[in-house]
Formats: sequence, C-alpha cells, structure tokens
Amino acid sequence: MSGKLWGGRFAGKTHPLMEEFGRSLESDRRLVFCDLRVCRAHLQMLSEVGAVSSQTRQKLIATIDQVKAELEEGVLQIAGDHEDIHSWVEAELRGRAGDEASLIRLGRSRNDLVVTDFRLWTRQAIQDIQQAVRELQGVLLQRAEQHARDYLPGYTHLQRAQPVALSHHLLAHFWSLQRDFQRLADCADEADCCPLGAGALAGSSWAIQPQRTAELLGFSRSFDNSLDAVSDRDFAVEFLSALSLCMIHLSRMSEELILWSAAEFGFATFDDAWSTGSSLMPQKKNPDPAELIRGRTGRVIGHLQSLLVTLKGLPLAYNRDLQEDKPPVFEAAEMVEKCVLVMAGVMASVRFETQRMEQACADPGLLATDLADHLVRAGQPFNVAHELAGKWVDQRLDHEEAQIVHPHAEQLSALSVLHARRHAGAAGPFSVDLQLQKARASIQ
Repeated sequence: MSGKLWGGRFAGKTHPLMEEFGRSLESDRRLVFCDLRVCRAHLQMLSEVGAVSSQTRQKLIATIDQVKAELEEGVLQIAGDHEDIHSWVEAELRGRAGDEASLIRLGRSRNDLVVTDFRLWTRQAIQDIQQAVRELQGVLLQRAEQHARDYLPGYTHLQRAQPVALSHHLLAHFWSLQRDFQRLADCADEADCCPLGAGALAGSSWAIQPQRTAELLGFSRSFDNSLDAVSDRDFAVEFLSALSLCMIHLSRMSEELILWSAAEFGFATFDDAWSTGSSLMPQKKNPDPAELIRGRTGRVIGHLQSLLVTLKGLPLAYNRDLQEDKPPVFEAAEMVEKCVLVMAGVMASVRFETQRMEQACADPGLLATDLADHLVRAGQPFNVAHELAGKWVDQRLDHEEAQIVHPHAEQLSALSVLHARRHAGAAGPFSVDLQLQKARASIQ
C-alpha cells in the first residue's frame, strides 16, 4: 500500500526504496483468484458466526464476484504500486464497497491469509502438472504399443549389455513418471490443510470457525496449532522436491534422446517441429527441446535448495523471509509443467530408427550373458561358464573350449534371448505385453 501504513504505530512514511524493496506484487499476482476465493469464504464464515451482518456479507461477496469476473474477462488489470496482491485486492474492494471492505480483515492476519492462498495455488498447480504427466505417460504408452516387437541394445555404463524390447525401454520412463504422479498426489495431501484462522500466530479473539472456512475452501482439514500453521512450508518443500525428481526423470529421458539422435547411435530422429538448425552449419538438426529440459533441471533443483536455505534458520512464527517462499515454487511449477508437455510433443513425434537398433543388436557381446547361462545349464560351474563366454566374445577360445561353447552359441540370437525373458517385469515380448496391460490400467 504505497504511502499508507498498516495502523497508527508509525508517525513517518515508509522510505520509497523500502517500499520497492518489499514489494512482491509482480510475483504473487498469481494468487489473485485464490485470494478472492479466500476472502469470499472468510466473509461467509464471519457472517455465520455473527461477526458480519448478512447484508454486509452479501454486498462484499457481490463485490468480490464482480472483481473476479472482470479479471477473468480481461476488463480489469492488476496494476499499481501496491505491496502485494493482498493489498491490491483490499484496495480494489474498498474502492468499490467503501470502508466496509476492511471487514475482510476481521479474525485473520496477513500471515494466515498468505499461506492459505499459497496452499490453494499449490493444490491447483499439482493438478495441472499431474494432468501433464498423464499426457506424457499416454504418449509413452502409445509409442510402446507401436513398438512392442522392436528391440535394441540395453546399456549399462553406456556400454552395450543385453537386448531389450524398445517398448520395455519406453515403459521404464513411464513407471518413473508414475512415481512422480504419486509423489504429487502426496504433495496435494500435504497441502490440504487450511491455516486460515491462525491469525498472526495465536489465533483470534473473534468466535471464528476455522474448520468451517476450511470446508468452504475445499480443504479436508484445518490447522492444529496456530504457530505451526503460519510458519509451516513443508508442503512447498515437498512440492519442490517432487518437481525436482520429475525434472531429473525428464532430464535422463532427454539425455537418451540426445544420444540416440547422434549419428554414432542413429536410433532416433527428431521431428522438424521439435528441433532446430544451426546458424552456420547447414547439415545440423539439433535436439534443442531435450537439451533445454536437461538445462532447466538445474534451475528447478536450485529452487528447492533456495527454499530449504530460506527456511533453515527461521524461528517461529512468521518472518518476512517467507515472502521468498513463493517465487521458487511459482517458477518451478510453471517450468515443470511446460517441460513435461514439451517432452510429450517430442516423444509423440520422434521417429525411432528400428532397423538401426536391430543392426546394433547383431553385436555378439549382447549374447554373452545368455551363453554363460546355457553353459551352466549344461553342467559348467558359473565361474568357468562366465570365463568361456568372455573368451568367446573376444575370440580367444582354444580348440577344446570352442567345442564346448560353439554348439550353445549357435542356438542364440537377440530374439531368442529376448523371448527367454518371460517373467514379470522382464524385457521380453511376453512380459512386456503384461506390462502394457498394467500400464494401461494404472492411468485409466
């Protein structure tokens, strides 16, 4: 509130630089609809307990609804040198309804209002990101179904290891996203507690009903301790942690696509709509979206670190440091949602070079593990079988060893070792069919 002070404690005006330094409107304007919703519910509760007349409640709620409608229609814009979105909302209501609008401050404080808005925003952001995650999972599932019978080398240490179905590889990313989805659901539950009524730190002398306000706002529960309610930001930390893990999964997916699109692998070709060229080299087709996702992962992880450091030394209850809790969450949530949707676009359009993948599986080294298994079944000790299979790959078998090994090696191919893997969760086609059914069921 530029030029205005909260109460009569101060004889002088705030220094202009201090006003600018403390202003957060540009960031927390995202909370405007949450703030209006909280004001509406709070007035309803105040009216029910007799703190505000029914006539005043109707007048102020009508004003709130008008402001909301004008914002949605774009008729009204958030502007001015207000300290934050809460100051803007009160000033807007007061300009329309007069001093009665200040009654929205009865039985509440800026401290519990801010975190209530923040929890509402976080719950909605979680839903939006979960929807994006489901979209990417749907794309991965569709591509896995398309390539259920294609295969490629699986890698450990970025060295060819054993053949795996391409669908199995794609579904590995599907299941990591499934864990992300569940973690986000857990975050939503953590955020599902209404702090309104905690006041500045000690509750209110008004006969308010915090549980009623929680009910009106769609929260499942209200706070147990007013000190904890205004200072708790665990929900934001857990949200940023879940977002960081989600970005790590997207970054690993990106790294594979970047490698696969290089000529040295040749396993994938990016669609023109999801790649860029070079300002100098005409032949280049760069996997920019994957690289940007990989790069932005660091920013999201940095936001988690930022909030943790902000919180680590704060005494109870509210401290102005907590103004810095929202920008990291706002930016991370918006960035993650966009990255997930971009990855969905990339994955839906990328061309998998299945012939090149199959050619790579001609590497005899991919059969060595199964060759050792065959030799063990034929009676060789495991250590001997392991050594013989290694020598076979390196073409160092003597005549006697070759007579033992070659009959078994001749029975093996990439497809035969794939089909031998039939147990649940394995990389063979029979197991993958079961996995596809489970994946479909998990997102329906």
